[in-house]
Amino acid sequence: MPPQPPHILITGGSRGIGLSIAQLFALHRYTCTLISRNPSTLSASIASLPHYYDHLNHTSISGDVSSPQFWTSSNHNLASKLGTRRVHVLVNCAGLSQSSVLVRTSEDEVQRIMDTNLTSIILGIRYLLRNRNIRREGPSPCIINIASVLGIKGGRGAVAYSASKAGVLGLTRSLAAEVGPLGIRVNAIVPGYIDTDMTADLPRQLLKTIPLGRFGHASEIADAALFLARNQYANNCVINLDGGLSAT
Repeated sequence: MPPQPPHILITGGSRGIGLSIAQLFALHRYTCTLISRNPSTLSASIASLPHYYDHLNHTSISGDVSSPQFWTSSNHNLASKLGTRRVHVLVNCAGLSQSSVLVRTSEDEVQRIMDTNLTSIILGIRYLLRNRNIRREGPSPCIINIASVLGIKGGRGAVAYSASKAGVLGLTRSLAAEVGPLGIRVNAIVPGYIDTDMTADLPRQLLKTIPLGRFGHASEIADAALFLARNQYANNCVINLDGGLSAT
């Protein structure tokens, strides 16, 4: 039987940063499993990935990671696509943005942001650990959580979003201490403003607040993810990629 190539699982993998990470890892001969809510977008994203193996295909799982029911054994779609297949790299990239001051933010919106940006990561990692998808065999597996500069630097109109991303960093630190002794590494990337469809409507005057004078590229975040996956001493490593914004 042919050897199994390394496998990366990416939530929010059908577009933006998640898709860019998938494309880079696929170039480095990983097989990819992408999770997203939109089946048609997933199909196009899977088709865009380079493919090297006749006996294994890139796969996708459609569903809402913010729903607790998604991360249960009763989710037959998840179980059938993933089973007990080992995950060498897990990237938690699914997220919702926010652009409303707190007094105008509904309870439902607050809950939706927290569930998508933070709770889904906790439930997803717990599911994969319990199911033994993430386990030490050979090189240590790596969990990479995508946080945000707004988790460490305040921003008007993003209270719930900032709180959720600060929580991602707290989750990263605690989990790195908890599962590090098991040979599982946990790290985070803290992007600033990245040029994706999520930032397409942001005012361009924001560029004046960034020392490098531009938004980042999704491929630059993907480069950091590949480094974290490869470096076997990276645990509780937080990589800041914001063009210097957090220094201002």
